[in-house]
Amino acid sequence: MSSFIDINFVLPAVLKVGAEGFISVQPIPGVDQTTAIIYDMTLDIPGGASHTVVQYQRDFASADWTFSFFVPQSFLNEPGPAALATIKFKISDKGKIFQTQDDFIIWVGIDTNKSPFSVTSITPTSVELDAQSTAQLLLAGTGFDKTFSNCNLVGPSPVYATITGASATNCTVDIKGSDVSVFGAYRILLCVDEEDTPDTFIAPTFIHIEKKIPLPNLTLLSMDPDILWQGNNFALEISKDDATCGWNDVRIGDIKINAASGYTMDVSHKGVIRISNTECRVRCTLSSLPKIQVREAATLKLSATNKGKPINVTNTLPLTLRPIPPASTFRISGCLPFTVAKTTITGTNFRFYLTGTDLDQIIAIHFGTSYQLGIFTRTPFSMQCKFFVPPRTIQPGPYQFTVRYKDPNSGIEQTKVVQNIQVTVILP
Repeated sequence: MSSFIDINFVLPAVLKVGAEGFISVQPIPGVDQTTAIIYDMTLDIPGGASHTVVQYQRDFASADWTFSFFVPQSFLNEPGPAALATIKFKISDKGKIFQTQDDFIIWVGIDTNKSPFSVTSITPTSVELDAQSTAQLLLAGTGFDKTFSNCNLVGPSPVYATITGASATNCTVDIKGSDVSVFGAYRILLCVDEEDTPDTFIAPTFIHIEKKIPLPNLTLLSMDPDILWQGNNFALEISKDDATCGWNDVRIGDIKINAASGYTMDVSHKGVIRISNTECRVRCTLSSLPKIQVREAATLKLSATNKGKPINVTNTLPLTLRPIPPASTFRISGCLPFTVAKTTITGTNFRFYLTGTDLDQIIAIHFGTSYQLGIFTRTPFSMQCKFFVPPRTIQPGPYQFTVRYKDPNSGIEQTKVVQNIQVTVILP
């Protein structure tokens, strides 16, 4: 393994005293850049003085395998107008030491860097690019009316950019995606527009350039069930056309159901349930308002984002809206006994045992029309009834139950005779 450091590039190539420079280093096999330390940096004039660099980054924490430094004031003691200097420094990591090979030379102008620039903000500080796209960064600060029309982004690889709309306080940096070969963290290098060695300035804010990944298209596959009424739960099946984009980055936004007659119903939903790389399920609930009055066709529409950016949803889903199905009214399906002697029915402990459905709707019950029964035990499916007063005057013959109940759909109390159940009272 080589113990030497290979420098990829230094920007700017010509530096004045006090100016900031940017160094890109070839990754060193076996070295963790997050723990590596940079030290013993000097700028040495071949056959002359060695100038200790005091102000420089001691690690690669800000950007991949890149760090910055400032040309020391000691260069003002050198005869002008410029001097060649060899960059020297060392890197250590886990006890291993690496050093430069004395083969990378920069040009230092023996003059104090008097950059007129200051940068107070850059918007945005993160962009996504591909070969076909461009990005614009708006810089606010001072001195931009003195900047050269081109600039560099210094980072993992040199990126050339242009400056437009420059004024004393603002300018725009235009970046072409086709000029970016390595994605990562960059800083903007500005130069004064002059013929001689220009003053330079590297903006302190890092710009993060990321690879632009095409957003997936979502397709609504199905919904189950597809006939809905208020408060219904249902499931949506959704697919996406890009298996490299994970469902973890997809967020479902609004889900709306538009009725053919013109009104809209909201749908609440929970998170995405992954089925595969390209398919997922979303559990949904239809809102309870507005009230659905008639059965009609409707359309479900969905919106979604990927890492905060809107995703194209290619289709909608047809469905049917219908009023809430009417609740069933109670039904008595069985009775014991169905034949009873008069001497038995007039006893103080006699009871009827009724079975059926929704019996909890019953408010009161009579044997025939005259003899009131008390309800003792009851579930929705069974009940026991006993006469409040033994029917001592009851005559032999067939009888039916007369029931007062609360209609489950209207909420109104109603009375009806149970036609399908008949009890016969006989003489002993």
